[in-house]
Amino acid sequence: MANDELTLGAEFPSADQADWLKLVDKVLDGAPFDRKLVTTTYDGLRVQPLYTRADSPGSDAAGAPGAAPFVRGRAAAGSVVEGWDVRQYHAGTDLAALNAAILTDLERGVRSIVLGPCGIATVDELDRALDGVYLDIAPICLDWGPDAARGGELLAALWQQRGLPAAAAVGELGLDPLGALARHGWSASSPEDELAALGRRAADTAARWPTVIPVRVDATVYAEGGASDAFEVATALATGVAYLRAMVAAGLSVDDALARISFRLAADADQFATMTKLRAARRCWARVAEAAGARADAGMTLHAVTSQAMYSRRDPWVNLLRATLACFAAAAGGADAITVLPFGAAAGQWDELGVRLARNTQIILAEESGLDRVVDPAGGSWYVEARTEELAAEAWRRFQTLEAGGGMAAALTTGAVADELAATWEARRANLARRKDALTGVSEFPDLDETPLPVIDGHGPMAAPAGAAVRRAAIPLRRLAAPFEELRDRADRLAAGPAGRPSVFLANLGPVATHTARATFAKNFFEVGGIRALGNDGFADPQAAAAGFTASGATRAVICSSDAVYAESAAATAAALKAAGCATVYLAGNPGPSRAAYEAAGVDEFVFVGCDLLDIVGRALDR
Repeated sequence: MANDELTLGAEFPSADQADWLKLVDKVLDGAPFDRKLVTTTYDGLRVQPLYTRADSPGSDAAGAPGAAPFVRGRAAAGSVVEGWDVRQYHAGTDLAALNAAILTDLERGVRSIVLGPCGIATVDELDRALDGVYLDIAPICLDWGPDAARGGELLAALWQQRGLPAAAAVGELGLDPLGALARHGWSASSPEDELAALGRRAADTAARWPTVIPVRVDATVYAEGGASDAFEVATALATGVAYLRAMVAAGLSVDDALARISFRLAADADQFATMTKLRAARRCWARVAEAAGARADAGMTLHAVTSQAMYSRRDPWVNLLRATLACFAAAAGGADAITVLPFGAAAGQWDELGVRLARNTQIILAEESGLDRVVDPAGGSWYVEARTEELAAEAWRRFQTLEAGGGMAAALTTGAVADELAATWEARRANLARRKDALTGVSEFPDLDETPLPVIDGHGPMAAPAGAAVRRAAIPLRRLAAPFEELRDRADRLAAGPAGRPSVFLANLGPVATHTARATFAKNFFEVGGIRALGNDGFADPQAAAAGFTASGATRAVICSSDAVYAESAAATAAALKAAGCATVYLAGNPGPSRAAYEAAGVDEFVFVGCDLLDIVGRALDR
């Protein structure tokens, strides 16, 4: 009996994709399959609703964990042995407070520190900021932008001052002149001179501090500027190749140069997109290493950071959920190090609560969820494997385009990168406006009575010094929530005035069961922009709806009910509302062929799934 095969599905008929498609056709009832169930990414890649073994690129495509092309991770054991590097960001000019925050993080589970701009000018100031930090155990990863060279000098001087053996120093110097130019909009010298200097500094660091990584490729600036996943990877590849050439020109071997570059990519709440992006990035960089003649073990050192673009100022608690998804995706995608930004980062808030929750998000996923006990959790998924290969191919194509145009430095100089980001952002903004891309707490389910976090400035681009040789527009941070938050800010300013918060009356027709779907939609639609929706249990006829409108004190109204009720009463209700002094009458739902008749009766605008919310609500606030 113990040897008998237990076939759980033996009593059920076998099914294939053709059977599934027949069932789908019945549910769609004539609606186009591609439009309803196939998603097109911002790279133009089509994501199918179902993946089978036939869609898999094959077991050889991803290889094995720890082996080229490193799709399944840079280490054979993944993060199972030591876990991923929990890396926290710290900055600030109060050195005592900065030191206390760093020590707290290191004592409570953080393994390495990203040290942002702190106004530190001397090695003694840096020593105060890092007092009590064991620099041979806790890597310090500098993020000083255009001042990275100066920061590297100070950190090296601190290692020497503390008598740290050369082989014991760990950390990253963060030399990234092209990324700094993109993010901050200036550099001390020309891109060519900056690249040459990077090569010299990298060679010098390799000779003096053999375990330190001097060079970083930070592609998060492009992701946060609106880039698609493939273009973010392409910019990382093009930047990495520019740095690789500079380091080899300075005397480093290809293998030594590759070992001294780390990459930073953005992780967001689209978990499968993040997983496939990290996997595709490693595949593409392995191809670069192969073409450069590197050893077979030259994998990408990858640091994932939760993307600032997905964080919202409004309802910031939702950022905890977004960050958890992003962190999960980064870990499942094989990131070597992960940084989770605090939930209040969009408002510039880096308080103790936000930092603690960011740190604990990683620790809970690793220690309680056991995410660091599985090698390549996404491996073997036909969906993930297929998307990885498609994204890698598209990223490689875009990388080749950047290279053909003269490389990353030229693309930044000519504005090709900025143009690409602006075009993708416009596509994103259109989908946001139509709520095809939804943001919980912002474009869906807003809380008009929340107390917004106070905004603290100081996390923007570094100001250019008088002697900066190159100046150009920095790539802007394009937060997905920003267009909606601008509407909310406008409405809040109006609410503080004598007329109070703008409002819209829901002219609900019929019983609750008849109008509730569209009334809920309309309430959500207008409150997304800060306009309060005044609800009710419904009215029996147009005259009662008009009387309710008058009693509400609102100046605009939206008619909400079913199509059947609209056919009987929408026109009369619109006319009654106009007669009662309603300045703007909306109708919830797509009017189809009845548009002209409704407009003739007094309906000014229509709100429905897929319409431009930002435009409609923006014009309502204008009025």
